Amino acid sequence: MLRRSVAAVLAALRAIPLAACLLAVAGCATNPATGERQLAPIMSAEQEARAGAENHPKILKAYGGAYGDAKLGSYVAGITARIVKATNRPDGPYRVTVLDSPVINAFALPGGYVYVTRGLMALVNDEAELAGVIGHEIGHVNARHSAQRQTAALGTSLLGAVLGAVVGSDALNQVAGLGGQGLLASYSRDQEYEADMLGVRYLAGSGYDPYAAADFLQSMGAQQALNARVRNAEYDASRNDWLASHPGTPDRIAAAVEHARATGVAPGQNARNRDIYLTAIDGMLYGDDPKQGVVRDREFIHPEMRFAFNAPPRFAITNSARVVLVEGPEGTVAQFDGAKKDAGVEIGDYLSNVWASGVRLSPIERFSVNGMKAATATTAIGKYNGRLVAIEYAPDQVYRFLTGTLPQAGNRYDAALHSLVMSFRKISAAEARAVKPLRISVVTVRRGDTAESLGRRMIFSDFAAERFRVLNGLDPNAQPAAGQRVKIIVGK
Repeated sequence: MLRRSVAAVLAALRAIPLAACLLAVAGCATNPATGERQLAPIMSAEQEARAGAENHPKILKAYGGAYGDAKLGSYVAGITARIVKATNRPDGPYRVTVLDSPVINAFALPGGYVYVTRGLMALVNDEAELAGVIGHEIGHVNARHSAQRQTAALGTSLLGAVLGAVVGSDALNQVAGLGGQGLLASYSRDQEYEADMLGVRYLAGSGYDPYAAADFLQSMGAQQALNARVRNAEYDASRNDWLASHPGTPDRIAAAVEHARATGVAPGQNARNRDIYLTAIDGMLYGDDPKQGVVRDREFIHPEMRFAFNAPPRFAITNSARVVLVEGPEGTVAQFDGAKKDAGVEIGDYLSNVWASGVRLSPIERFSVNGMKAATATTAIGKYNGRLVAIEYAPDQVYRFLTGTLPQAGNRYDAALHSLVMSFRKISAAEARAVKPLRISVVTVRRGDTAESLGRRMIFSDFAAERFRVLNGLDPNAQPAAGQRVKIIVGK
């Protein structure tokens, strides 16, 4: 193992001069979307198209596939077609996909592949806001930001190859995988601002209200602040967004407003199409698809796999097709997933020799979780104090928690993480059948309705009025107007 790792390191190091040569020959070119001079990408347009096509299936797998509503997909495609007519590449090609994911996200791949999640569409409040998001992502594509990023990332990729060769660990690669998804969002601050500017231009050029982009950024900031409140964590609105990949939200909002003013279009002059949009998403799945497990407040339930666990107070759960992420105060984090194992392998041996093979661990401890055999050990994972827990659900099936706390947190969250692990349990067939999907229901505000009363009609047990306001783009103390159509979340 060590010999192979050293060989891999040496191979990676030998590749560095080639990368340096490639960077040295990359000259300047004109940005096709803005007309400004920039570092010339080393990826050709053909290479970008090939990269997009090769990675499209991986994106579908990571985000739960395309959302299975052909009518909604056609509606989003129509918005995209309207936006692209205002771009420097009106003939594309572009391909937009609504992903079956509750995560609030949108991104683009080289070659014109654009993605929005249904989680993001739930937060959007009108057609112009969604068009602004799509325009932003098309801006990344047309400005060839992905190709520029590929050029700038050569040295970093080699460094990552060296690190991976040294670590050689499935356990640690899972943590690295979370960061690896961030590559989709690792544009520079200047590139994000540039895509914002292009998106606003495209809105105005296609007849949409250019101020819609700033409105959606406002909703994004409110959602981030609410997420922090739910976790009882500090939230600094001026900091960079997730993975430090975007400019701080207030700065982006201010810049988007200035870009909108520069178009010469007055606020409210162009189309927003709120009613059309709300009708299109009425009944759309909200949150998790029960086939992939669901989050209900602080409980995660998987009705098909027949298990559940509870996050501690001040912790929040995010589900994805690959893993479940549990986030708490002071950077405390846990990742949950499952894996197959040979039926004859004892759970402690599985942890040390299969899951964490090659990792320096503390002595294995064996214990029981609600009648299931389990094993645990600790290790250092980057800047985190890590703990690995493997639970034998069946002779050939394990479920795993990988938890991390920062040194400055000491042992303040040890008891909370222990309760997380010990809450893992099997559920009955009746409990599994009781899990119903959540959906968006568009209702008309009646006289006397308030954010508080409408919040109580939703399925959330905490921060109900705050969730209603954020979902509908309302200010913190605002009330909905009688006759207005709004979104609520219900179980159906």
